[in-house]
Amino acid sequence: MPKKHRDRIFHLIAIPAGTSPPPRSSTAMPRKSSKGDGKAAADALRRLDLDASAAEDAPVETPPPRPEAPAPPVEASSSGTAAVGGGPEEEDLRRLHELVGFGRERVELTEEEVRANHQRQEDEICALEAIFGDNLVMFNRKEGQRSFQVHVNIEIPEDGKDVSVRLGFGTGALDYKQVHGHDGDASDELFYKFRVQHLPSMLLSCLLPSSYPSHQPPFFTISTEWLDRVMISSLCHMLDMTWEEQQGMEVIYQWVQRLQSSSLSYLGFGDEIILSKGDQTCAQDGGDKRALTHNAPPDVTIPRIIRYNDDKRHEAFLYAIHYCAICFSEFPGVDFIKLPCHHFFCQKCMQTYCKMHVKEGTVVKLLCPDTKCGAVVPPNILKRLLGEDEFERWETLLLQRTLDAMVDVVYCPRCQTACLEDAGDEAVCPSCLFSFCALCRGRRHVGVECLSAEEKLQILEERQKSARTKGDIQKLMDEVCSIKEILKDAKQCPHCKMAISKIEGCNKMTCWNCGGFFCYQCNAAISGYDHFKGDCVIFDQVEIDRWRMPMNRRVHRMVVGQAQVALLARGHAYPCPTCGQAIRKIGNNNHLYCWSCNQHCCALCRTSVQKMSQHFGPTGCKQHTENP
Repeated sequence: MPKKHRDRIFHLIAIPAGTSPPPRSSTAMPRKSSKGDGKAAADALRRLDLDASAAEDAPVETPPPRPEAPAPPVEASSSGTAAVGGGPEEEDLRRLHELVGFGRERVELTEEEVRANHQRQEDEICALEAIFGDNLVMFNRKEGQRSFQVHVNIEIPEDGKDVSVRLGFGTGALDYKQVHGHDGDASDELFYKFRVQHLPSMLLSCLLPSSYPSHQPPFFTISTEWLDRVMISSLCHMLDMTWEEQQGMEVIYQWVQRLQSSSLSYLGFGDEIILSKGDQTCAQDGGDKRALTHNAPPDVTIPRIIRYNDDKRHEAFLYAIHYCAICFSEFPGVDFIKLPCHHFFCQKCMQTYCKMHVKEGTVVKLLCPDTKCGAVVPPNILKRLLGEDEFERWETLLLQRTLDAMVDVVYCPRCQTACLEDAGDEAVCPSCLFSFCALCRGRRHVGVECLSAEEKLQILEERQKSARTKGDIQKLMDEVCSIKEILKDAKQCPHCKMAISKIEGCNKMTCWNCGGFFCYQCNAAISGYDHFKGDCVIFDQVEIDRWRMPMNRRVHRMVVGQAQVALLARGHAYPCPTCGQAIRKIGNNNHLYCWSCNQHCCALCRTSVQKMSQHFGPTGCKQHTENP
């Protein structure tokens, strides 16, 4: 509920002390009660061994007997999600009734004051139920004995707050200091720090006497599991100060507001909350009896706080609106799939994404759709998104891909069972006990060299024809065919069997894999050029012709140049403007090419030509003219 609505409600119910509100029938007041919650609350009080009949006859202002004080019966539980159970709530209710009457003077009230307090209490409870909803649990609505509990959620900044706890070595079952002789100074302790956005709620238990709010404040207790009793006693003092400031007014809402917004600052927690190491009893030091703590050791408190924070963050995520980075649409959090890497996408997109990879068999690429993440989608999410058959296919494909990625795993050529390959390239099938060669997938051939690529291909083709090839055999056939095509234009290194193809150059080859030398002509291992003094030649005729071709072009240009020099004396040659070499004009074409410097020039203007289309044209030199 917005704050302005809350303030308006309490403005309507804030009645000065001693004044009587307009009469209103109590039956017309809205009450959030249910039979189931009332029964649960009644059972809880019966477990407390409280005598309801004795409490009805005794006035609230009269101090009850010592610890066995009777408690009023439960009328109904209202807006809370559940009534008091067998946990900390039950203990807080017991302690609340033990405090009734202690340390207070008996107040004599007139009938008009009792009636006025009764009406103001009813109005306040109705307002509290409207504001806090399920965070308020009502136990008794009887006049003078109204009791309820409010779960107070501490306000924390949106970016969270650090929580740290000091851990001592001697807090566990094994006392580190006794075993190793440490004196227990500061060096024997560690600090554990984590960040949270939500803290477990405080439990404010209240009982409204007949003298409230005109004369006395409510009876109350405060309990929580992450503060010690000294700190909770300070919060009790803070609530007493609030009553002193607003004596005679309804203060429950102000109490809850101060606990929500001011508890951390009042206790001196700034940027960091420091937890205690365990329960600290301060009764002998004058601690407040209204301060109840369920503070446990750090190994219990820390997981509870972290789990509570995760649950609240997940709850907030479900009710918020988020943006899907795949379909660029907005949906509530309940329609999203949140991955362990904290990336989330809408359920429809994730379902389509997962089914596509399973259908295409690319299960190893079934990762988080975020391009910068690459985290694996866990099986529990896949089981929600995929059908039963699709999930079974995913498990089968993932197992097969995992086995294929293992270099020492081969498949039996008979039954396709995964087998482990030993150091001698041999394997024994655990299913059919077939012993075979891991290279050629044939029978085991100890002491015999494995088949060549051509022989293996021939055997595999025969198996294919006889319909005995399955799965991995077909893949091996494709690999052997690829090797056969490669070997048509390549030679295998005699040292490491690496396929090497020569592009150009001499026949002395160097293997890039092992660095060994071999002859590309006869495929023999060599150590130098002495091998080419025999039948093998260092250069093939094709390489020689390839080398001679550019040399022949240069000789041709020299012959042409010499002829042009001879023509220069007859007046049929022009000097190159770049190098001065004589150039012969071919026909009537004024576009000249110098064979010496490889430059173009014009026979008319004797200048270099960069672009023929710009130099020759209507505004430039004429490309075709007769000799002068």
